[in-house]
Amino acid sequence: MNSIIQEDIDQIIKQIDLKPLKGKNILLTGSNGLLGRYIAMIVSLLNKKYDYKTKLYCLSRHPPNNDIASLANNDNNIIPQSVDLSKSFVFTKKVDFILHAACYAQPQKFIENKYETIELNVNTTHSLLNIAKKNNARFLFFSSAEVYGDIPKDQIPVSEKYNGSVDTAQVRSIYAESKRLGETICSMYRRDEDVTAVVVRLSHVYGPGISTIDKRVMGEFIRKALEDKVIILKDQGAAIKTWGYIADIIPMILNVLIYGTECIYNVGGIDTMSIKELAEEIGRQTDATVVVPRLDGENHQGALDPQFVKLDISKYSKEFGQTKFTAFSEGIRRTIEWNRNH
Repeated sequence: MNSIIQEDIDQIIKQIDLKPLKGKNILLTGSNGLLGRYIAMIVSLLNKKYDYKTKLYCLSRHPPNNDIASLANNDNNIIPQSVDLSKSFVFTKKVDFILHAACYAQPQKFIENKYETIELNVNTTHSLLNIAKKNNARFLFFSSAEVYGDIPKDQIPVSEKYNGSVDTAQVRSIYAESKRLGETICSMYRRDEDVTAVVVRLSHVYGPGISTIDKRVMGEFIRKALEDKVIILKDQGAAIKTWGYIADIIPMILNVLIYGTECIYNVGGIDTMSIKELAEEIGRQTDATVVVPRLDGENHQGALDPQFVKLDISKYSKEFGQTKFTAFSEGIRRTIEWNRNH
């Protein structure tokens, strides 16, 4: 395990009581993804260091990546399975927890795989909730701040009470609307089928694992900074995002999974900055030049990308206490260093 990720995992297991996972069986979809990989590493470390004997079924469309394969080789309780969850599938193992993280998160990918995206967020969620009902398992759906659409300024930071405003005719609504329907199905099963289903609405999680082949803005900027030593913005970089370092966000997710009493929680960081400021911080840490166009040209994200995203996480904090967040400069340093090593 990479030393930076090892430090993160060690920090995570100190922050939250994970004993309810001991001796349990967990189904995790999207195990090859950023969040899924960290969760698998946490379970493996609990097995190795504390003899948890927790069994984790890691489902992903593609064969297990190097990290998951390595965990499985060293821990018989980590069980990877290659399954296309966008199609009909069968899973018959007894499970106590289900985490549904499988989906295309990069805009380019979910637009290219529009039907699969809808299937994963809607029909796969439905199928997994049936498995949860059969097993009396707790179920966690990974949703997104995208469900809020373009957030009015008077609603920022946005709370779970805001119902959102998404243009269904936009191509990006494939992702947002299917996440919204996935949430609706979770609410239905919680209300009508006696399934303990919980939802986390995530906003821009980053950290080791955001690689230079990731087409989202952070991966692109790190690639340009490390390879070209120059980051050229396509516009003025005025869109504002809020970032959360993965070692801070994972404990929040696991708290909701194990202990959450309500259905829907905003989960995210507190570091709010423009795309231009993001480029400047990456440039500062890599000695790369940042070039901004003199005049505002076309916004290359256009209406596809919400221009200001900041979550109100007070509901989470009231239930679980205040989270100590990693400074953005440190989180970016660790992400860049992981890419250099990787």
